[in-house]
Amino acid sequence: MGQRVILVVIFDERSSLGLVRLRVRKANAELERIFETIQQKVEAEKTRRLEGFDSPFAEITDEDIDNLFRD
Repeated sequence: MGQRVILVVIFDERSSLGLVRLRVRKANAELERIFETIQQKVEAEKTRRLEGFDSPFAEITDEDIDNLFRD
């Protein structure tokens, strides 16, 4: 399942291998969509937090720095 998770399927001898493969393929597609949605939400939240982040240095101007080093 991509690079994120491993899907483990447990079944017994009563299950046909073809049916297991079919259901795994369907589950895989659905889980991929879910994980992609989660990833998009995480990235959007990171972006939102970074945009709202005010650096303590944001208000310092070049003039302020020059004033610090004047004799």
